[in-house]
Order: sequence, then C-alpha cells, then structure tokens
Amino acid sequence: MKKAVFILIMTFITSLSFGQETQRIESKTFDPKLVGCWKGSEIDQQQKGLSKYWVSCRFENGTSTLLFVAIDKNGKVTQETENGKWWVEDGKYYELHNYDGVTDIYNYEVIDNSIKFSAVEVMGDKNSKYTFFDYKIEED
Repeated sequence: MKKAVFILIMTFITSLSFGQETQRIESKTFDPKLVGCWKGSEIDQQQKGLSKYWVSCRFENGTSTLLFVAIDKNGKVTQETENGKWWVEDGKYYELHNYDGVTDIYNYEVIDNSIKFSAVEVMGDKNSKYTFFDYKIEED
C-alpha cells in the first residue's frame, strides 16, 4: 500500500514538473546535493494542532514543486501543490513561491541523505525557531 501511494505521489509530481518553466534562472547558484525529490513532516511547529507532510522536488534548472498535506486537530485534511524556484547564496537556501511571490530563506545543512533546514525568514517574517528535515527519496 505504501509503495502504491508513493508511486502515485511521484507520478503526480513528475507530471507537474513537465509543465514548469524550463529556462535556467540567470545568475543563481544551485547546490547539486539538494536536487531530487525529498519527503518531510512536522507537527505543531508553525501552528499548534497542525501536522504537515510533504514531498518536495527540486530540479537542476532551479524550479521546484511541492506537494503538501496538512491535517488539523479535528482531522480536516488540506492538500496543496506549490510551484516555485530555488537557489542557494551565501550558505542559505532560498525558496520563491510562485503563488504569492514571497521568498523563504533558510540556513541548511546536508547530513547524509537528509537536509536540516532552519528558518531565517518565512512568509516575510523573521523566524529562527522553525526547523525541519527533508529526507531523500531513493528510487528502487
């Protein structure tokens, strides 16, 4: 069952990536260790009573796709797909969201097959308390 859900999610994300802009983002730097698809989750960090799960794919050309599922304390499920751009600069990870034009900024550290992200600025607000991990999705 888990494998079927994983295949469904990956098929969905892959199909989205083909519709994205394929031009390289001029004058931006991309850390090749961050390219690929990653999964993560967090509970009660940004909002009490909210669990978040995601699959994030960062492509070599600087585009990204994020499939995001949130479950509130009452069991209400919200699903969103976000497209955007990403790059690194001065040891920080930048993530521009197409839907609102806001760029989130994180310190990041690659640890084996995971990435630790620590927020610098999220949704336009300075934030140093929000931390999460992305885990590399390995292909079978």
